[in-house]
Amino acid sequence: MVKLPFFSTTKEQKPITFLTIDVGSDDVKAMCFEVETTEKGVAAAITGIGKQSLLEDSTRGGVIVDPDDVKQALSLAISQACNGNDVREVIFGVGGNLCLGLMTTVKIVRGRHDSVSERELNDIFAKIHEVSFNEVQAKLLEMTGNAELDVQMITSSVVYSKIDGKDVDDLLGLEGQNIEVAVFNAFAPTYHLELLQQIASDLGLNIVAVGSNMYSLVKSLGFSKGNDFDGVVMDIGGELTDVGVVFGGGILATKSLDIGGTHLTRMLAKKMDLSFKDANHKKLEYSYGRLPNSDNILIKGHLDGLLETWLNGVELLFLDFTGVKTFASNIYLVGGGAELPDVYDIVSKEPWARSIPFKSPPEFGKLTLADLPLITDKTGKAHALYDIVPASLSIVYLEIMGLIE
Repeated sequence: MVKLPFFSTTKEQKPITFLTIDVGSDDVKAMCFEVETTEKGVAAAITGIGKQSLLEDSTRGGVIVDPDDVKQALSLAISQACNGNDVREVIFGVGGNLCLGLMTTVKIVRGRHDSVSERELNDIFAKIHEVSFNEVQAKLLEMTGNAELDVQMITSSVVYSKIDGKDVDDLLGLEGQNIEVAVFNAFAPTYHLELLQQIASDLGLNIVAVGSNMYSLVKSLGFSKGNDFDGVVMDIGGELTDVGVVFGGGILATKSLDIGGTHLTRMLAKKMDLSFKDANHKKLEYSYGRLPNSDNILIKGHLDGLLETWLNGVELLFLDFTGVKTFASNIYLVGGGAELPDVYDIVSKEPWARSIPFKSPPEFGKLTLADLPLITDKTGKAHALYDIVPASLSIVYLEIMGLIE
């Protein structure tokens, strides 16, 4: 690794700092980081956390409907996270219906015996990008009926590469006849990226990258589970449940279900004649076991029906993954919606998984910062499931800056 200036121990050197931002359904989250070196290498240390509620319907399914409210909430959340420090560089995360991700595999017969050149490698990746872009456009047409929706690639990561059937880390300079490359690409609508850019500009921020939430989670997990781990990541957010299928440390595909924790809150508000804010507070108190038993029974009764609908949707989502013969048995839960104990209970205990081709009966676990070893927490406050996504986005910064591979 090249020694960068901030590795110096002189007092004159300022620490490298940056922000990550996650725009959710009910709130915005900002985390402030400082790049540090440890005995194990480079890490992103959380130095501040900010969270600010949004007005109801400021966002819908990840789509920003009220930019002014989002901008105002972000300003407050960033102020909380930075605690008076001037931090300008930012990573925005994108998930759900605004981030279409898929793995594209290309097989090439070279018909030549010289080594793979940089130009040839660039041509291969250009072909992969073209194929994946066309696949995404076809998916968008199927989902929205709009064939003209403009998208841009925000994440591209090599899942594996082979030459003459042998796995290799890098094709450059190798000799062989048959090349196979699989790449995970994620795309986001151009209009959303332009809106993020405008919000960032108004707030005086410099966008370093816009990253896929699912990619950042999987990339971060690879440092604890092994770079070639298999599994399924379920990010249960406010209005969406995102599922990513992982094989060999790479994302095979992602899909979203339009049900999340916010729907449970809205249902409680309606059933109990409460405001959205009061219903959300009631749901949180229920999650942490702080309510009388009579209230617990009442709320559980209200939740059961919608959770059953959610679980049916999860089952259909798994069945809709094409090109997956069997799913790995490790399922990692994350996101604010997974804080509700009923969610974990129903997904881990109900027999829905019997219709899904898992290699063995699935085992469920909730992610913690301990699963993200390249991230440390100097605040001692990043312990909730909704903290994991903004924390994992720091991996995008470390990767973009060339600090990790």
